[in-house]
Amino acid sequence: MGKMKFLLVAVVLIIAMSAGAASAADTAANLKAAITVWAWPSADKAFESIIAGFNQRYPGIQVTWDMKAGMAAGTRDALLAALAAGSGGPDVVLIEINDIGMYALHGGFVDLRKPPYNAGKYKNDFVGYKWDLATAPDGAMFAFPWDIGPAGVFYRRDLLDKAGVPSDPDRLSKLIRTWDDFYAVGKKVNDPKNKIWWTDNARGIPYIYFSHKNFFDKNMNIAIDNPTTRKVLAIAAKIRGAGMDAQASLWTDEWYTMLNTGRVATTIVGCWFGGFLKSWIAKDTGGKWGVIPVPEQPLQNWGGSFLAVPQTSENPEAAWKFIEYVCADANAENTIMKTVDYFPAYKPAWKDPLYDESDPFFGGQKTRRLWANIATSQGPFVVSPLDALAEQAFGVELDKFLDQKLDVDATIKAMVDSIDKKTAADRKVVLQLMGKR
Repeated sequence: MGKMKFLLVAVVLIIAMSAGAASAADTAANLKAAITVWAWPSADKAFESIIAGFNQRYPGIQVTWDMKAGMAAGTRDALLAALAAGSGGPDVVLIEINDIGMYALHGGFVDLRKPPYNAGKYKNDFVGYKWDLATAPDGAMFAFPWDIGPAGVFYRRDLLDKAGVPSDPDRLSKLIRTWDDFYAVGKKVNDPKNKIWWTDNARGIPYIYFSHKNFFDKNMNIAIDNPTTRKVLAIAAKIRGAGMDAQASLWTDEWYTMLNTGRVATTIVGCWFGGFLKSWIAKDTGGKWGVIPVPEQPLQNWGGSFLAVPQTSENPEAAWKFIEYVCADANAENTIMKTVDYFPAYKPAWKDPLYDESDPFFGGQKTRRLWANIATSQGPFVVSPLDALAEQAFGVELDKFLDQKLDVDATIKAMVDSIDKKTAADRKVVLQLMGKR
């Protein structure tokens, strides 16, 4: 009798739990709200590609998006104004990795760990360092990871062919295993008399090692004084001294034109850049591009973004459902990947056969598998809320180093001092918040 009673109670509990889960699912499916998303291109193309699937799952949620002028900076400035006013902001906002640390310290967003969002259930499904960036020092989850930026050397196949250098990515990656190899191959391609340079800007070599990462150790000590920093500074100076970089400023019309017209042979950027090339920077150059890993330490990342719900949103639950669909649904993520090359931070998406398909824009190369291989092994990266501030100080000293032909050791000392000065006050805040977790 006791055993029968136990079984009966167990069955009742299972039915109750199932009914509760079904009830929660039904409630979510029946949500009725109109939400607005603030972002920048090519996020509009990404949202267009998946909105039909979202509407099918949540027919009562109407989504509109507003692409802000000025890309990430324009979106940030508009959001800060709305947060300061306490109204007028979006329900969902796209946050670029450069800005994530500022919001981690100053707040203004819904904590997605808490009910009814319960975002913590996804932790093991996401790239670790990206999850850490979306988590404030006190443990609050103020944003949700969308895409990451496994990085590589993008190159123009046509310029390498013209110089007699193998342009097949497998052959080229074997030729360029070290930075000395990168320099040697570049000497063959570089032709400044005809306005063709091996790379867009030599600063990209040191930068890729510290793009939003590795400025501090886990105890927030500055951690850039090491042999790797010395090596990448030295090779950047060697390339600049040999006249092998165009000294182009990234994100300018001059840079876009050089990429589009074949004036620079290489640029070191994150995988998301493929979508930029295809959609607006050089959309008529299909078949002329290839990608290889970064020499010596190929496990690199540049960029990525997050979606968040400002506390001013009047429809936070509907906003979360949109974020969850965009960022934690493999079908949606891979549709976006096919559309704009935003590489998912959501690891289950990487199992799709899509990642072994050829990309015609990149001459039939299986670029997605390259990115997946890099992303699978990425790290260990050390990230902090102060990486963007540190990066600013680092960049100023890096430009001085290259432009003024300064000494490597003196430059590293200047970088450490500048980062210390720029982050000292906020480092104390971060350490205090870490102690409260």
